[in-house]
Amino acid sequence: MSNRWGGCALWLAIAALLCASAARAQDAAAFYKGRTITIVVGIVPASTYDHSARLIARGLTRHLPGNPNVIIQNMHGANSIIAANYVYNVAPRDGTVIWTGARLAPFEPLFGNANAKFDAGKVRWLGSTASENGVVVAWHTAPHQTADDLFTKDLIVGATDPGGDTYFYPTALNRLLGAKFKLIGGYAGPEPIALAMERGEVQGSGSWSWSNIPFAHPQWLAENKVRILLQLGVDKHPDLQNVPLAVEYAKTEEQRQVLSILMGMKKFSYPFFVPPGVPDDRFAALATAFEETMRDEDFLADSKFQGRGIGMASGMEVAAAYRAAYALPQSVIDRAREVAR
Repeated sequence: MSNRWGGCALWLAIAALLCASAARAQDAAAFYKGRTITIVVGIVPASTYDHSARLIARGLTRHLPGNPNVIIQNMHGANSIIAANYVYNVAPRDGTVIWTGARLAPFEPLFGNANAKFDAGKVRWLGSTASENGVVVAWHTAPHQTADDLFTKDLIVGATDPGGDTYFYPTALNRLLGAKFKLIGGYAGPEPIALAMERGEVQGSGSWSWSNIPFAHPQWLAENKVRILLQLGVDKHPDLQNVPLAVEYAKTEEQRQVLSILMGMKKFSYPFFVPPGVPDDRFAALATAFEETMRDEDFLADSKFQGRGIGMASGMEVAAAYRAAYALPQSVIDRAREVAR
């Protein structure tokens, strides 16, 4: 008798969960039908972040209950902090505004940037569309032939705002490993730096997304216009097995620990969050639609075409990784802050 009632109780519990899930889906569909979602991108148009956001936008329109319209708003500046501050503090907390931007931005509060007015532990992470290896690039006219030359000869590189990849990584390598990058700041993004390289204003870049080169500048590779000297990431990219990782130049355990933090930032390269306070049913619908988009055949095809078909992560994975980073010993965080600022 007890087994029969126990079985009934189990099925009743399952049925209740299914009904609750269906009700949440209906509530989300009713809310999103006819509405517009804005993805606020903290980087300039035509960047890899912008391309990633547009792929997600198309997928959310298909997979989110109610099939809302999804638009892109570029709000660049301060390494995506302006956009993050806006989404966290100003934008509606109703599930209609999403942030995406520079992979380093979620670490700005950790590194003590007083301008970062958001809490990476309180936002609700949707996920990341790919991991990314950065590369140090030298234009073909530069004297640098290998990574070793970065430690013996000045390489003049274009850079964006302090805190952006093109500023952050060469500065850190200078201070931690003794590299000889000479930064020329003030560029709005990767494409102005690309133009500066072609014009001879600078000799290269201290951090360029590898996926962007074959996608946006395939002629550089076909015509041997650039040399890929060094990889910035945790593991070697499949396409770059003969290019050394920055960590290979660490001489002490402290250097390796700090580099593990700095290069680990590349793991979740295209992160997305909504502000705290978004109702649970809408956040659940957004998170499900985000993950369904990353499994969508069209999304996968576009990502592969753009060179970003690896390293996708759910919101739970991203949130756990940021919690772990913020829980590191303060001594390690302080040293990483010293070399990166």
